[in-house]
Amino acid sequence: MFRLIGVLWFALLGANSALAHPHIWVDVQYQAVVDSPAIETLNATWSWDVFTSLSLLEAYDENADGQFTGNERAELLEGLQNLKKDDYFVQLKVADKAIKPQSVTISDVGMKDKMLWMTLKVRLATPVNLEKTTLSMAFGDPEYYFAMVPSEAGLLRLSGALAEICTPIEEDAKELGIETWINLSCQP
Repeated sequence: MFRLIGVLWFALLGANSALAHPHIWVDVQYQAVVDSPAIETLNATWSWDVFTSLSLLEAYDENADGQFTGNERAELLEGLQNLKKDDYFVQLKVADKAIKPQSVTISDVGMKDKMLWMTLKVRLATPVNLEKTTLSMAFGDPEYYFAMVPSEAGLLRLSGALAEICTPIEEDAKELGIETWINLSCQP
C-alpha cells in the first residue's frame, strides 16, 4: 500500500494540469564556488516541507529508521527522476537570455530535522565569464505545483578565491512560479 501511495504521489508530481496554488514547498539555495571568472558548475540545495518529507518517508522508509538507505534510497532517487524532465526547476539566464543547463543531477539526498533535503549538481552548457556578463539564477515551477522559496540564508551562497569581487543582486521575478532571481557578476 505504501508503494502505491509513493507511486501516486510521484504521478501527481508529473501531472501537467493547471493547479491554482502550490502543494509542495521547497526552500532552495544555489552555491557557487568562484575560483576563476569562468563558472561551469553550480551546486544547489533543496529542503522539502515537513508534510511532503514525512509522506515520502512513510512511502519509502521500509525499515522505519527515519533515513533512506540501500534499496529505499535507490527507489526514492528513481522516483525523484520524474523531476529531471524539468531540470529540477533550475532557471538560468546569461545576459538576460534564458539558457538550458547541460545537466542537472542529484548528488545526495537525506533526512534532517524531519525534512527531506537533496543536493543538485548543475553543469552549464558553456562556461560563463562573470567578469564579462551576468549569470542569473532562480528556481521555478511554471505549473506552480511546487513553491520554490529562497532559503533563510538567501538564494545564493558564494565561496572561492574570487567571491569577494563578485556581486549577487536579488531581483523580484515577473514570471509565474519564480519568486526571486539572483544576478551574479564579478568585477576585477
